[in-house]
Amino acid sequence: MDIVKTEKKESILEKQAKKKIHEFLAVYLENEFMGMPLKNVLEISKILELFPVPLTPSYIKGVVNLRGEIIPTISIKHIMNIPQKVQPSRLIILETPYGKVAVEVDSVYGVVKIEENMLEPNPMTAIYSEFISNVAQIKKGFISIIDLDKVFHKRM
Repeated sequence: MDIVKTEKKESILEKQAKKKIHEFLAVYLENEFMGMPLKNVLEISKILELFPVPLTPSYIKGVVNLRGEIIPTISIKHIMNIPQKVQPSRLIILETPYGKVAVEVDSVYGVVKIEENMLEPNPMTAIYSEFISNVAQIKKGFISIIDLDKVFHKRM
């Protein structure tokens, strides 16, 4: 009796498990399709009553009271030097190394999943390109991935 060695074929599920998938919350900032790492997103809220805080940097819009928790609210457009034409309609509550922060966005598209090999280094030289870590082409179109560390570095 001969022993025949067979190769184990990978199942489709095993192949998919090997692919590294990144999840992003896709949002619009002045008609720009951008993504924020989903791991930082705590929740999405409608625009809440904003309480200005005197003597703060201009990108800090104030604070909001979210179920009894006071959270600073920032204009990511201001930080990224994107001129504001559209009024924000949502707040994205993010967990940062500096604590919770609410970020104003124009609208929310939803969660997108992108394979790691689809993420390209940022080739842009736009006014806000220093805040973009990667770009990707997805079914919806071209998405720019915001580097939240660069957005909040030395600001909070």
